[in-house]
Amino acid sequence: MWQHFTLKPKPPYSTTPHFRLFTLPGIPSPILYDDKGKAYRSLVLARKGYEAVECMFSGEPDKPLIKCRTTGDSNEIGWVLAKMLRIDFDYNSFLDHVRGNEKLYRLAVKHLGLRPTRHLSIYDALIDAVVKQMINLKMAIRITANLIEAYGAHRVVDGLDYYWYPPADMLKDADITELRNLKLSRTKARSLREIALAEYEGRLPKLGEIIADPWSTIGELTSIYGVGKWTAELAIAMVLDDFRLGPQTDLAVRRGLESLGIKDVDSLMYSGLIMYLASLEYESSK
Repeated sequence: MWQHFTLKPKPPYSTTPHFRLFTLPGIPSPILYDDKGKAYRSLVLARKGYEAVECMFSGEPDKPLIKCRTTGDSNEIGWVLAKMLRIDFDYNSFLDHVRGNEKLYRLAVKHLGLRPTRHLSIYDALIDAVVKQMINLKMAIRITANLIEAYGAHRVVDGLDYYWYPPADMLKDADITELRNLKLSRTKARSLREIALAEYEGRLPKLGEIIADPWSTIGELTSIYGVGKWTAELAIAMVLDDFRLGPQTDLAVRRGLESLGIKDVDSLMYSGLIMYLASLEYESSK
């Protein structure tokens, strides 16, 4: 049943600190991550449906290696996972770019090789971003897990659970009261249904369109109920492949940039990655 494959990220590479921050033990967000064993498992949407995948991380940041297995086609799932884990991103180019800014360079070296994971669907990214609105991260992770356990894609393989975000045809007709029972606000519950309906009807922008012009997409996304500028920026940042944009209006990002003395982050390459690392600094200093 299982097919095995190995991913070899371009060093320096690190992503397990991201999993450590954005997951909680034993609950699907939708990723299930065991920090002790550096082990990851989830579903991945493939051409023939959802397939289970497991990975083990080692050697970060200088000799990174990701050993995986999947119930699907190893070539297809390997390609998808490589995009999600951003294994081809050249962190050395980022280091070279910030070398002239002492504070940014120290930040980049402190988190050597670190990058956030990437969504390959604006639909998934919007679900993630809407749940995160106006609440702390741990609460958002728990509510995301509630939503995924109630409506998410789910398979059991060899006695273990594997999850992914709710398919649009499941979420678009979800009962508002049932969504509220998952600890979602009424506004978020309605927003999630509207996002799912837009996905189901094919009205959400395609990944290629977003990559071509992410700034124009902000206005398109904010036409959806419950999606403001912060939510749109965060969702777009999650799907971009080159860190051109980030959630500038986020409090942790703003405070982190202030501590670095950066006022015009838009003028910098890799602005999304800079915002991500700046927000980590702010959160860790609280």
